[in-house]
Amino acid sequence: MHKLYYITALLLLPFFVHAQAADSSKKKWSGNVAMYYYYFPGDKIPPTFTGYTEHNNLHIEARFNYEDINGLSLFAGHKFEEDKNDLTISITPMIGALAGRTDGVLPGLEFEIDKSVFKLYSENEYLLSFAGKYGNFFYSWSQLSMPVIKNLSIGLVAQSLRFYKTKFDIQKGVYSEYITGKFLFDAYYFNPISKYAFYTAAINYNF
Repeated sequence: MHKLYYITALLLLPFFVHAQAADSSKKKWSGNVAMYYYYFPGDKIPPTFTGYTEHNNLHIEARFNYEDINGLSLFAGHKFEEDKNDLTISITPMIGALAGRTDGVLPGLEFEIDKSVFKLYSENEYLLSFAGKYGNFFYSWSQLSMPVIKNLSIGLVAQSLRFYKTKFDIQKGVYSEYITGKFLFDAYYFNPISKYAFYTAAINYNF
């Protein structure tokens, strides 16, 4: 199955790269790397690592410990962006694959909407598991933020998970983000004031 994973990724990637060839010199590569740490009382969860890079409309992304512990996922996508007055919308459909304890194909969609001081970001994916349909799942992470003072934003966050023929498991919370230079520091508090509360901290670097 791992061979199918890499063959699929290699076959799809040139399609996205080819779309950039005509104007590849107009814009440099940019991106982000991040580490997330989840704190569940009584549990030990390994940190999650994510990273993406973009060149014109080409979007390439990698995640580790994101979909499953010791799982590596790779994505390639095409970013569509539209600016109108104080409204910016970007949509990035992606195709990817997951290898590790769980193997499968990962169609995904990321989008961001900036309107005045408000920013909505969402990343979504659906795993088509090689082990069969009962291993399939949908996962979504969304956050809405606004600045309160210079370099500091606060907002709402939600993540949802649904396995095949099960109900959605939705976790809601609040978060804050502080920016200094190319670094971003995030703190999340899910299921506030409940016995199911947990915390997430993240450090990001933009390049």
